[in-house]
Amino acid sequence: MCRKKGVYKCQCGKVELERECCERIFRCENPCQKLLGCGRHVCERGCHKGNCGECPLQGKRTCPCGKRVYEGMACDVAVPLCGATCDKLLSCGFHRCPERCHRGPCIETCRTVVTKSCRCGSARKQIPCYQDLTCERKCQKVRDCGRHACKRRCCDGDCPPCSEICDRRLRCRNHKCPAPCHRGACSPCPLMVMISCSCGETHFEVPCGTETEQKPPKCPKRCRVAPLCTHRLICKPHKCHYGACPPCRLICDEEYSCGHKCKLRCHGPRPPALPEFTLKPKKKKSSHEAEHIPGTLCPPCPELVWRSCVGNHIGAERMMICSNPAEFSCDNLCGTLLSCGNHYCTKICHALKSDSKSYSSVLAESCEECNLPCQKERSPPCPHPCPLVCHPGECPPCHSLIKRACHCGAMVHALKCIYYNSLDEREQVAVRSCGGPCHRKLPNCTHLCPEICHRGQCPSPDKCSKKVIVRCGCQTLKKEWSCKDVQEAYRNAGSDPKDVPKTQFGLGLLPCDPDCRSKMKITDSELQLRKSKKEPDGEKPVAKRRRRRERVQEDKKVSRLQVISGATRKVLLIVIILVTLIAVAYCGYNGLLWLSDWMNEAELQRQRRIYPRI
Repeated sequence: MCRKKGVYKCQCGKVELERECCERIFRCENPCQKLLGCGRHVCERGCHKGNCGECPLQGKRTCPCGKRVYEGMACDVAVPLCGATCDKLLSCGFHRCPERCHRGPCIETCRTVVTKSCRCGSARKQIPCYQDLTCERKCQKVRDCGRHACKRRCCDGDCPPCSEICDRRLRCRNHKCPAPCHRGACSPCPLMVMISCSCGETHFEVPCGTETEQKPPKCPKRCRVAPLCTHRLICKPHKCHYGACPPCRLICDEEYSCGHKCKLRCHGPRPPALPEFTLKPKKKKSSHEAEHIPGTLCPPCPELVWRSCVGNHIGAERMMICSNPAEFSCDNLCGTLLSCGNHYCTKICHALKSDSKSYSSVLAESCEECNLPCQKERSPPCPHPCPLVCHPGECPPCHSLIKRACHCGAMVHALKCIYYNSLDEREQVAVRSCGGPCHRKLPNCTHLCPEICHRGQCPSPDKCSKKVIVRCGCQTLKKEWSCKDVQEAYRNAGSDPKDVPKTQFGLGLLPCDPDCRSKMKITDSELQLRKSKKEPDGEKPVAKRRRRRERVQEDKKVSRLQVISGATRKVLLIVIILVTLIAVAYCGYNGLLWLSDWMNEAELQRQRRIYPRI
């Protein structure tokens, strides 16, 4: 045989394959599909060589049932039906088709009614030919396995083999027989059992049933279970094992919240224990994983520390166990600065109340409230005390009214204390001036100061330019001098102008002439004469008494009608007076209420101007 390979075509020439030379002639699986000689139909044969032949539909043809023959019909003309009964044998093999000549296959179900028996022969019945008759009786014979009954309905006696699984426990006591149900002993267990270390790296296999005599292999690998305590990075590693890992031998060294560290042996959480080695495999895997062993909390801190009292007073510390939350109070005063910012709490040492929920003390209480009056000095200084109780910060501005007379004393100014005291000395002098003439008497003369209201002594009292009438001693001669010349004349005469009475200012500065002297003598003599006439010697003047006028009372007769009318007038007068008093009291009360409301509103407006809202 030639084994040389080459590419060859099939017999119809449609498919090319690489084949050996000895198998170069082959047929493909496709139909021929070449056009026949009629030119209308294709070849429906499989792959073949040579000519396809004539069209099978040409020449002698029969009707579908084959009873009538037609000759010389074209291949593309359908054969007519003969109209006779088909009479072809049906699929049942006993009856024929009762229909007329037809194209296509005959009916598949034979509906001829026949008498049939069931397979077990216990029942007979007339049914259509295409149906099978089966009764409801179950076969009670035992199958070949000798364990199970047939239980097939309408069994003909030839029971099928048992289809159930044997499912008897094998001698290994671990598995059941998977073979179909059979007679006799089951075969040995064909499975192998793997015995391994805990991590599975070291293992070996033994026949199932012999693992009870084996021990787990010793594995040199490290245990893969990571410690859960805080020493996982420094803990000494150990080898692969079954069961729980050994406990950590290091010191706990966990830091308390106070800053100290636990000095006990490690008591943190331990990883979940690995399953113990068992020779008998588990039937079912555990549905839940092993839980880790929780660690215990560190005991309270046993260190001794110095602890302050609740008031944090220096020198009142005590030695106490760090974890002991007990609080104590010393006998010192609290000394906390009060809310006023000026005084200190005088209560016995106590803890301060805090709004924080994280801190609460049994000894916590609020400091006392300062109810003392304000003792601060106001700025700028003023004589009025602060109306508030002791408070932090600066005192409010003083709005009390103070009275200050002007420099000349002509009027009194009512000023706010804060306004007046915040001015400097020059501004205060300007504010107190009334703006009018001074009107104070000059010290050296009888005239008033012509300057605008000013502080201190009047300026240049020796330069008064007012006109003064100067007379001689007998007041006969008179002239007009300036006031400053009059003062100069008094000084030249050796007298002080201040000591001269107002009525005699300028009198006697002019010298008298001869006429003045003669007139003075005549006048003096006349005066002496008048005195002598009015007051004779030895008699004293007696004061005259006024006569009292005698009042004459006349008795008048009063009628009864006049008495009644007089009494009525008195009653009406009393009623009118009472009504007037009640009306005045009512109006006065309402007026006081209105005045109180007005003053309260004014006070609120004043407070808003002083302390505006931000």
